[in-house]
Amino acid sequence: MKDKAETVKSCYESQEDILNAIKELYCPEGFECDITYGNGVFWKNIGNPKHCFDIAPTADWIKKADSTNIPLDNDVLNNVVFDPPFLTYIKDGKDYKDGAMIMSRRFGGYYSYDQLEEHYEKSLEEMHRVLKNHGKIIFKCQDIIHNHKMHCTHCMVINMAEKIGLRLKDMFILVAKHRMSMPQANMPNFKQKHARIYHSYFLVFEKVRAKKLNTKITYF
Repeated sequence: MKDKAETVKSCYESQEDILNAIKELYCPEGFECDITYGNGVFWKNIGNPKHCFDIAPTADWIKKADSTNIPLDNDVLNNVVFDPPFLTYIKDGKDYKDGAMIMSRRFGGYYSYDQLEEHYEKSLEEMHRVLKNHGKIIFKCQDIIHNHKMHCTHCMVINMAEKIGLRLKDMFILVAKHRMSMPQANMPNFKQKHARIYHSYFLVFEKVRAKKLNTKITYF
C-alpha cells in the first residue's frame, strides 16, 4: 500500500512537485515534448524532454517552432507540455503585426484577451494533431484580471479542449510562494477591487477522439 505521505495531491507550492506528480500518474515513461521551452525552468531538476521547441530558442539545441505549427507528424507523441504566456495588455500608439508579441520571450504576452484565446485554441488543436490516441496534454494556465474584468482562463481552456476531443483527466493547483508587489497599492485613494491571484493551474487532458464535436460543455 502506498504510504500516505507519498500520496499524489492536487495542490503544491512547486512546479517540480506538480510535474513529478503528473509523471507518476499519467506519464510514467517520462515527458516527451515541451512546445514552449523558454529557459527550461520546468526541467532544471527533472531532465529535458526528447523534443524541445520555442518560438525564440535560447540555445542551439532547442528547435525554433510556433506552438500552432509543431514540426512533427500526426499521432506521434504520448504527451506534450504547454506553458504559454498569460499576460494581456495594450501597447498604446504602437503599430504591430498580428501575433507579433505572442511568446516573444519567456514572460511575453498578448495585446488582448481575444488574442490569448485564439493562440490557446490553435495550440490545443495542434497538440491534438501530434498526440497519439489517449496521449496527454499538460497545459499550464492562470486566471487573470484584464481591463477590470475577471477572466476564468482555466474554464475557457477546458471548454476548448472538450470541443476538439480532449477529456479533462486531472487538475493541479500551483500556489505561489511569493508574488511581485502591486505598485498601485501605494497610490493615494487606491481601492482593491479583485482578490490577488496567487495560484495557477496544470490541467491534464487526454486525447479521446479524432473529430471535433458540435457540443459545447460549459464548466462553472
